[in-house]
Parts: sequence; structure tokens; C-alpha cells
Amino acid sequence: MKCPNCQFDNTEDSSFCRKCGTQLPFSADIQFSKTMTLDTTTKIMSAGSLFAGRYKILGVLGQGGMGIVYQAEDIKLKRTVALKFLPAELSRYPEAKERFIREAQAAAVLDHPNICTVHEVEESEGITYIAIAYVKGQSLREKISKKPLDVDQAVDIALQVAEGLEAAHRRGIVHRDIKSGNIMVREDGQARIMDFGLAKVAGESRLTREAKTMGTVAYMSPEQARGEETDHRTDIWSLGVVLYEMLTGALPFRGERETSIMYAIVHEEPRPLQKLKPGVPIEISKIVEKAMKKDRSARYASAAEMARDLRKYQEAKRAEAAGVFNLRSLLRHLRKPQVAIPVSLAIIAISALAFWSLNRQAKIRWARDEVLPEVSRLYEKDDYSAAFDQINRIRGYISQSPELIEIIPEIERTISVETDPPRAEVFIRDYRDPVR
Repeated sequence: MKCPNCQFDNTEDSSFCRKCGTQLPFSADIQFSKTMTLDTTTKIMSAGSLFAGRYKILGVLGQGGMGIVYQAEDIKLKRTVALKFLPAELSRYPEAKERFIREAQAAAVLDHPNICTVHEVEESEGITYIAIAYVKGQSLREKISKKPLDVDQAVDIALQVAEGLEAAHRRGIVHRDIKSGNIMVREDGQARIMDFGLAKVAGESRLTREAKTMGTVAYMSPEQARGEETDHRTDIWSLGVVLYEMLTGALPFRGERETSIMYAIVHEEPRPLQKLKPGVPIEISKIVEKAMKKDRSARYASAAEMARDLRKYQEAKRAEAAGVFNLRSLLRHLRKPQVAIPVSLAIIAISALAFWSLNRQAKIRWARDEVLPEVSRLYEKDDYSAAFDQINRIRGYISQSPELIEIIPEIERTISVETDPPRAEVFIRDYRDPVR
């Protein structure tokens, strides 16, 4: 397909122009034709057929390099799922089958609203498959192909992905293939990370080929392109590329061949965001630049750190908008002839409102940047009592934080105590505290 921007003739399965980096107007996920087969003898399963005794096939969703995907109904649990099948030609290779299974195992241990849920991994009728939650929406790549996203929408999606990655990284799981095609966006705006097919789990032996260059070329980190050992910071680089892509509609590095793209990733600097999309806030440009530092030690140390900067931008913008709105509303009110408020009282009211807003934002930042990491640390150490005490300090500020929503059910319990005599004083002490 020819690029609409530079007219370069790209290969059939390209998702972006290999010369100028422009997003091409179709998804890289190859759509099925009715003549495609699961192997050399079996035709693609038709709608209405039953697989593994429980999955009613509803239709074909697509195909990627590591799997075939159907939409199906789990007739036992009455839910819609996506069934991902390992292509038969790859099933003959133990390496490919192992990687496919490891995708499910890596994702199955993760329970986070921004990571797609894996229901099961099984083998039936000689075919290995994964049942995952069906996400009604579209891939981020499809959204970007229509037009670049506005800053607020891009920041919101990047923040959700960063929070999902942090949950994976805390468990020692590195995705290693973060790209717009592996991020689904639901109709309500919730983003979910898909496809842990290239995930590296800390402590597991690597497959031979995984020591080499893996992942989609345009989103590779420099260390991936060089074939070096990777860690969680390679996901941070790739998220920086995705944020760049959301804002501009193009990828930061370009070339006519994969080798030239990889050379650019390692040796060249990306085209400045401001030149491609004037008006991008300087705070966002700095976030992208830090995420895409070629020296990984200069990048964000964690996805949580990147998320904090994205969140700070959102909070500052909301505070600014709220302050301007409240001030304008008050001034309009004061202009009315029937309102006789002394100027001094109006100034006091405005000052008090500004002070309250600034103080509130400061408390929210304190809760997120200082207390919440301590809650996570205590939770990981199984010190639930101390974590609970810290949570009580910040409930009034970030009660809807995804991290708190995930942790609180694990440590909070409601108990009822009946005393004899009634109204006796009851004291609770952590069982690990020394007896006094």
C-alpha cells in the first residue's frame, strides 16, 4: 500500500510507512478471509460451531504474528470471550508453543483494570488456545489511524497503560512488545494492555531467540535493537513511543527497511514533538523525552514514576480550569447591581478559594507521591496493619486510585465483637507486635 503522505510503496502487512513513519489507514492485524485455514486440512471454524465443548464461535476477530483470534460465547459461564489460537504451522515448533503458553501464564497472574484478563489456557482437539476477556472497542492503532488524539485523551490513555505496566513490573513481568496495536480502548475510554506473548518473567530461563531482537521494530528500545538484555525500562521506552504516536499520528523513527529504523532508534534523535504538533504542552514533551532516553539509566526508573508525572499534569490542568471557572463565576456575580458585597469581602473570598484549591491539590500530590508508594511497599511486605493505617491517612484524597482499589479488599476486614460485660473497651494489636 502506498503511503498517503510520501507515496512510498509499503509492504502489505505494514501498519506504518517505513519511510516517513505515517500511520497507514489500516490495521496491521491481518483480517481473515473465508478461505483461510487453521492447518492444511481444516477450514476456519464457522460461526455457530462449538469448540472444546463450551465455546460457541461467533466470528473472527483477526490474526497476528503469534495467534488466531475468534470472538466466542462461553456457554457454561455465559460470557463473551476472545479465543486466541496458535497457528498450526507454529504448533510444530516447541519454542513457539512455549512462548504462546507463557503469554497466558504471564498475563494470568495479573489482576488489574488496565490489563486484559486471561480466563484459561488449554489444549483441545490438538489445538492450543487461550481464552481471554473480550474487550468491546478498538485498538489504539485503529483510533490513531483516523486522526491523532488530543493531548488530554492521549495523556489519559498513557496514564492507564503506565499503571497497568507498573502492576506487571511489580510482579517481575516485562511486556517487551508495547505498541498501539497491543492496547485496546473500550467505548468508555478504559485502556487495556493485550498480548504478553513476548513477556519476560523474572527468574525464568529465556528462549534462545528471545536473547536476540524481539518486539515490533518501530517501538523497540535501543537495547532491544542492539540485542542486549532488557528490563522494565524497555516498556517505558515503548510507552514513550506510543504517547508520541498518539499525539502526532506518526512514529518517531523512520526508514525504508527494518534495519534503517533500528539504526535510527540507536543513533538518531526523534523528530521534535513541537514541530509535528505545535501547542503540545512543554510538560508532556518533557515526559516523552525522558521516557525515550537512549541511555536507560536516564529514563524513568519505573512506570509508576512516569505515571506520577502524567497525573501531575492532569491535576495541574484541572486545578487551573477550576480556579479560572470559580473566579469568573464570582466576578460575574459581583457585577450584578443587586449584589452589594464589599470589595474587601470579595477579595477575602477569592483568596480563601484559591488557598483551599492549592492546599487540596498539595494534599492530593502528597497522598499519591509519598504515602501511596509507602502503602504499596508495606503491602508487598505483608505488613497489612501498617498499610491500613497509611490508607486511612489518604482516603479523603485519592480514594478512587486504582492502586487503592486493588489493595484495600486484600487487607480490609469488618469484624464484630461482643463483650461481656457490655461496652467493655476493646483494643486491637498486630500479632507481630512485641508483647508489652
